[in-house]
Amino acid sequence: MPTPKAPPGVYLLLGEEDLLVEQAQAALLDAVIAPAERDLNLDSVRADESAITDVITRVDTLPFFGARRVVVIRDVDRWDAAAQERLAAYLELGAPPSILILTATALDRRRKLYSAVRKAGEVREFPRPKSYQLASWVTARAKDHGRTIDREAADALVAMVGSGLRQLALELEKVIAFAGDRTRITREDVAAAASRLAETTIFNLADAIGERRADRALRFLIDILAEAAAPYVLFMIARQFRLLLRARVLLSQQRDPAALQRALGIAPFLVERVLAQARNFPLDAFPGIFGRMQEADRAIKSTGHPEMALETLIVELCSQKAAMTSVSLSV
Repeated sequence: MPTPKAPPGVYLLLGEEDLLVEQAQAALLDAVIAPAERDLNLDSVRADESAITDVITRVDTLPFFGARRVVVIRDVDRWDAAAQERLAAYLELGAPPSILILTATALDRRRKLYSAVRKAGEVREFPRPKSYQLASWVTARAKDHGRTIDREAADALVAMVGSGLRQLALELEKVIAFAGDRTRITREDVAAAASRLAETTIFNLADAIGERRADRALRFLIDILAEAAAPYVLFMIARQFRLLLRARVLLSQQRDPAALQRALGIAPFLVERVLAQARNFPLDAFPGIFGRMQEADRAIKSTGHPEMALETLIVELCSQKAAMTSVSLSV
């Protein structure tokens, strides 16, 4: 039987997405050192809290009553050039007694440390996922939890939370907990369970738009953008206007307040507020409103100025331009 290949002596886990780096580090530790040996044979420190001489001493130490010793140095890009050069010079002398795992957000590939790690071991890179990859990442993460998630639910979660994988993972866990024993996660589950902006803030923004008070609406927008990504803000505005459209249609059918509340599916104390907002927009204005939101969505994704796209949208919704050319109502 062939002898198992020894693991490399040095690893560099490199990437902006810290969750992916942490997951890779955990998997690597599981592969190279048994949990029972970690008390004596695992050191984990931050580079900016450790002198390079101390790090080299740790790496140059043999294992205590175990097969391997591992040293993890996080955020090595926080070291200055001199410290990085010192570690590179040490690694160029040969494989260290301990397995060394380095992590960094970014590391200059022209420096000796990068090339020394590549020569002595492995560099594993974890780039930030592209926007079009995020829903697939959510789907795969849900599968790891034994769940399936509808594509529109994954898209909605990304729109609500933004592109940070750590926050997406946390919000997905909330949605899974909300779903309970159900294995399929729907968009309704996401809307009900994921962290959202305070309803009062969204209603305040909708009130200001409904009153055609652009100054007030823009002030509320500033507050909202301090806590949420632009795609999520547009998602919430669109959701609110879909509610207003339903309310406007129901008003034209002259239903009584109790029937309106049941049909809208909202709390009784919100009915009058929603109806008041709906009355501010003629029924034939909604196709143009949703068309303008589609344009804003494209601008947010392509121009690099998402805040400006939202500001422009709100100013136009507050003006008489809201009744624009009719287009599809799907937003």
